Amino acid sequence: MLWKSSQQSIIDNFISQIKSIEWLKQTGTPSTKFWVVDTIWEACDIHGEQMMKVWGYHSEKIEKKALSKLTEQQIDTIFEAVSLAIGNQVYEAICDLEDKIGQETGEDQSGIEEEILNFIKRDTAWACIEHLLGEKDFFSRIYEINKSGRWACSWVGKYPDGNFIIM
Repeated sequence: MLWKSSQQSIIDNFISQIKSIEWLKQTGTPSTKFWVVDTIWEACDIHGEQMMKVWGYHSEKIEKKALSKLTEQQIDTIFEAVSLAIGNQVYEAICDLEDKIGQETGEDQSGIEEEILNFIKRDTAWACIEHLLGEKDFFSRIYEINKSGRWACSWVGKYPDGNFIIM
């Protein structure tokens, strides 16, 4: 048996929740809490280096915690379950976002759909693992932003100061 019944319940509940999210539906609307960027290129090109530092640090941190309490098979199973649950829906939302930005700015936003999809699936899987471990940390914060129809796509400022950049 891969999971205890209590663990399976947490995972099932999380997977049920992510299936009902309206991914990326609120991108572009103003925010009083976060810095909003208008294009995927701005999020990735201008703020990408800082994002890689902050996300990398937190990815290593949660992976270390997860490996101390879960097996690699359990972690892989969560990543697969999240991917299957949201992959198509998020991909379609990304394509819709690219079209919307293209119409508004005249800029072609296509070409990095798979990369964005993988970012969102990874962040969501780590959030599921945080929930399973009883933690409310970095990826749970990202999950709350993404759950609201936004995309936590980068970071401004030197961590831990600063804040998320969202679309």
